[in-house]
Amino acid sequence: MPEKNVTPPAENEKKQITDWLLESDKLIRSGRYLVADELLQKVLGVDPTNENARSYQERIQFLIKQLSQRAGLSTELQEEIRKYTELLGRRKVSQSSSLVEMAQKSLEAGDLKRAFIDITKALALDPENSYAKALMQQLAELQKKHSGSPQDPENVFKFRSFAWETWHRSHPTEAQLGNLKRLQRQLAIPDEAASQIEREVRNRLYRDALAEIWRSGGISAFTLPVIDELRNRYGVSKADHQAVEMALLKESRNDRVRGTVLVVEEDENSLLEVTQKLRAQSFAVIAAASIEEGLSTLETVSPDIVLSGIHFQGKPLGFDLFEFIRSSPATRHAAFLFMAPAFDRTTRIIGKRLGVDEFIFKPIDYEILVGTLIGKLMAKGSQKPLAPQMPSTIKRRFT
Repeated sequence: MPEKNVTPPAENEKKQITDWLLESDKLIRSGRYLVADELLQKVLGVDPTNENARSYQERIQFLIKQLSQRAGLSTELQEEIRKYTELLGRRKVSQSSSLVEMAQKSLEAGDLKRAFIDITKALALDPENSYAKALMQQLAELQKKHSGSPQDPENVFKFRSFAWETWHRSHPTEAQLGNLKRLQRQLAIPDEAASQIEREVRNRLYRDALAEIWRSGGISAFTLPVIDELRNRYGVSKADHQAVEMALLKESRNDRVRGTVLVVEEDENSLLEVTQKLRAQSFAVIAAASIEEGLSTLETVSPDIVLSGIHFQGKPLGFDLFEFIRSSPATRHAAFLFMAPAFDRTTRIIGKRLGVDEFIFKPIDYEILVGTLIGKLMAKGSQKPLAPQMPSTIKRRFT
């Protein structure tokens, strides 16, 4: 249950609690577990820390477990056990949902340690809580980003986060480093510990920059000038560079691609940005600057998801691409998403009527885009259709 500030019960309430507990004991002895539970809930409503009420609840659960394993129970007792078991299940789901709401608020406030505790409790109550699982994944990505862990003290996490913001764009100015130093003193973090945290953050940022180069250009993109520029940007030593690069190469061998995404967009800057962002999130991305390029790709590759613009050379040819994707047996199971301006309501209505899976609004919120793609892949499952055989008559429509 979520923690609350508890006010001790008044004298008249204490007498009422005693009466409820005595009556609960009688009801438990007679096998009337549901009515006993109602009284125990009243006790906990007045005194949430009442150990006797908690003990009685555990006693009911123990008896239910023992009785469930016996044969020859009366119909009445079987029904009592069934109803109480269902009640307990609903209560756990409700408690889990409350903890998830608290965890979400903690995440928004930047209190990752509190969020971790609440999400862990929520999953213990309801292991199938999909929202809690998603939050745990989000939390893990945030912790990975800051090179920290949920066990970090609050002052360490705050300093680590500020160090990340200080270094993540480029080498910080003297003023920015001065702000970081002042925060270190305010948070009472020793110089040696602060230096180590900064080093971990810089190495993590350097590793992410190398990973993006790897996904975009492969090993041939690792030229000496590029490496030196990045090392200088993040203040990474040669020894740390070697350790980071070895770890990255090891990870790349074991890296699992989340899914294949075909991105079709005629604006080259937008296409490049989307491609780089998705590759940085472990998607295999095929970029096409026109409908023709997209169709050519579909002759040999079967994407899990198609992410397309709507207008090409002033015409809404994206809808024609969508119709082809849905009409072809080889691609009809691929999720189809349009990138469109948020104010383009008419286009959205048309797309929804046709069966378009989702609209991603421009300017693109990449957290929402990545979350949407992951969700579509999870819904899709492991099935992957064979590469399409494109009828020449359809292809000619776009040439």
